[in-house]
Amino acid sequence: MGLTIADTYYLKARAAMGGFCPDWDEVCESLNYALSYDENHCASLCLLGKVYAGNLNQYTEAFDCFDKVIAIDSYYMDVYPAYAKYLIWADEIERATKLIAFALTIKGISKGSLFWLSAYASETKEAYKDALKHLNKAKKYSYNDDYFSFIEDEENRIKKKLKLDKSKVKKKKSSSKKKKKKNK
Repeated sequence: MGLTIADTYYLKARAAMGGFCPDWDEVCESLNYALSYDENHCASLCLLGKVYAGNLNQYTEAFDCFDKVIAIDSYYMDVYPAYAKYLIWADEIERATKLIAFALTIKGISKGSLFWLSAYASETKEAYKDALKHLNKAKKYSYNDDYFSFIEDEENRIKKKLKLDKSKVKKKKSSSKKKKKKNK
């Protein structure tokens, strides 16, 4: 068993995406070739979805690609973190939350990244305490120092936001007390 032609072109597209300056001509050409050889090639469809969402801001097309991947192979693990991230970017938080909940049931999936995405979704709803709980779970499923440090940085950033909210509440309380004293 060897690599298919679609696999080969997918790998070319992925390599062309890497680095500081992607070679978009090579990415597009290789993805088109990969999908012309196998229109149901999950890795190529997933990468195409990432290009649509992350580079072209065409979320509908991206979500179509991701949905097709899940329909073809619901155990294709690479689709879930990307799909959830772009759902959050598109402000479809509830849909992202449901997708993450399903993805967490898949054996072997990166739970650390999914809990980070759950924290990200909570943060967008300004549910900072909930986000911190998800980040704590993400740390438990972190298996290298770089990712653990990334999660700690995220945690520190969210704690700063939580402090900002607390200072806003204090200011509102003090201003309402001043108004009450003036009215008396």
